[in-house]
Amino acid sequence: MKPLHDSAAPAARPASAGGNPEAPGAARDDGFAIQCEVLRISVQPIGPILAVQYLLNCGIAALFAWQFSLPLSLAWLGLITLVTVMRAFVPQRLPEPFTPDSLRRAQRVHVLRTGIWELAHGAAGVLLFDPSRIELQLLLGVIVMGMTLSAAFSVSFYTPATQLAITLLLAPIIVMGIWLGPPMMIAVAVIGAGLTAMMWKLVAERSRQLEENIGLRLNERTLREQALAGLRASEQAQAERLRFFSAANHDLRQPVMAIGLQAEVLRQQLREGADTMAVQHTVGSLARAQQALEGLTNQLLEIGRIEAAADPLRPAAVALAPLLHELARQAGERRVLVRCPSDAVAWSDAVSLRRVLANLVDNAVKFTPAGRVLLAVRARRREGEGEGGAAWRVEVRDSGIGIAPEAHERVFGDFEQIGNVERNLQRGHGLGLAIVRRLATQLGIEVVLRSAPGRGSVFAFELAAAPADAAPLAPAALKPPPEAAPALRPGLAVLVVEDNAVVADSLQSLLRQWGAQPRVYGSAAEALALADLQALDLALCDIRLPGALDGIALATRLQQLKPALAISLVSADIDEATQRLANERGWHALRKPVQPAELHALLRRAQQAPTR
Repeated sequence: MKPLHDSAAPAARPASAGGNPEAPGAARDDGFAIQCEVLRISVQPIGPILAVQYLLNCGIAALFAWQFSLPLSLAWLGLITLVTVMRAFVPQRLPEPFTPDSLRRAQRVHVLRTGIWELAHGAAGVLLFDPSRIELQLLLGVIVMGMTLSAAFSVSFYTPATQLAITLLLAPIIVMGIWLGPPMMIAVAVIGAGLTAMMWKLVAERSRQLEENIGLRLNERTLREQALAGLRASEQAQAERLRFFSAANHDLRQPVMAIGLQAEVLRQQLREGADTMAVQHTVGSLARAQQALEGLTNQLLEIGRIEAAADPLRPAAVALAPLLHELARQAGERRVLVRCPSDAVAWSDAVSLRRVLANLVDNAVKFTPAGRVLLAVRARRREGEGEGGAAWRVEVRDSGIGIAPEAHERVFGDFEQIGNVERNLQRGHGLGLAIVRRLATQLGIEVVLRSAPGRGSVFAFELAAAPADAAPLAPAALKPPPEAAPALRPGLAVLVVEDNAVVADSLQSLLRQWGAQPRVYGSAAEALALADLQALDLALCDIRLPGALDGIALATRLQQLKPALAISLVSADIDEATQRLANERGWHALRKPVQPAELHALLRRAQQAPTR
């Protein structure tokens, strides 16, 4: 199956030190961070140690000046003084931040500086070597080996630098001992060569352990940073949820309050015998408040379904021209124009794409009090994608109030509206673009906004073109214009199984108003025990019912007892699986809140169904 929008997939980012250690990118990043930390530790100033080492070197030079040669001892001490000044007062400066190239250069400079430092110390093996006195040779060998042990733990933590330092310390005395020394000194030189090999291995092992410890510390720091970032994200999400529910609570209470007030007005009017026109006005206000409440509820439910990924995406070829013309007709008033090539076929999920476009069109119409809205589509070619780079750019243009640049990101937030600070419910609730943002994320598209105050807005996104051999989906059949509903047959028997007393009472009242005969029960067991099933024409079964049998089980049982009975499931939880089950079994499905027109149409079909 072709992906919805390959080019919109987020680019891969390097893993952090705390990432998956099995990923090659994570391993490279970990190694780089560890090497940077090793080098930082190695070049840190060690003033007290340098001072102690220099004093010891002065003592060694004084000893050999007394026992061997003053000029050679002073020459060696001069070298030591020079490199000590270099290391103490001319420290190596590291680049910040490190890059792979700058790290390699810094490592080479560190190795060179360490080599110079230890070569000066190792020169004692040549300058202070007395060929005529075996005891001074042995003393010098012991001193140099002591320097080697000190260097292994203090000169550097970078393995190549430390190994070079050990070699340059011991090599001169080993060469002089083998070349000019007596047999005993030759043996000491051989021991020195073995010590060199052992120290190389010891340094490598110590460096490995150090790198492991640094890696653990870096991982711990990364995990701590990730935990803090997660905590901050959680706090931000909690604040966003609080703001979301506060705004939802505010907007939900307004139509609820309006319904309550208008109901009281209607009650007073009926008691006082108000004229028909006043009563109709009150009923119209009730209907508008109910529509506002239902619209907000549907949007909140839609956001919940999107975030729960309750509706899986089914990419397919979607013909854009029929879809856009249908949305334009639904907008009405001839305010929405369409400019789309007839061969524009995109690869996307038809349902989600329709919801994105419907919300954008609705938003454009609401905030364009005068003028028109244009739905435009044109072909595009994505760079670097070859023959598969064909795309369609879809734009929703309006000449409305416009949006200031600083608010472009904010308008996609929940309950965000520009130019509606008074929260006029006739202009929506500020959830349309929030739904667009969530759906666009699922589809892998990016909705771009271009707008300025007083100059209208353009919402645009790109869709991958469908493959040439993909057959586009047939456009959905348009609903016929509403006609006057024919009267129902008097005495139509309707079984209502609903455990919510308010809903059951409302259904019963409406059915009686239409001339039907409702039989209302609160549970499946009660309905099966008391209802005259053979006399029924239609059964309305709420899915969530108390007791052992739910609405689906009840509908199955009713179908077994009377196969010709028209059955409809009624619930706010009707999902794709429930709808598919109803279709397979020949049932209907009404989603709460049930619209009177839908219920009336269902009753008409039930009375027209042939009896068996």
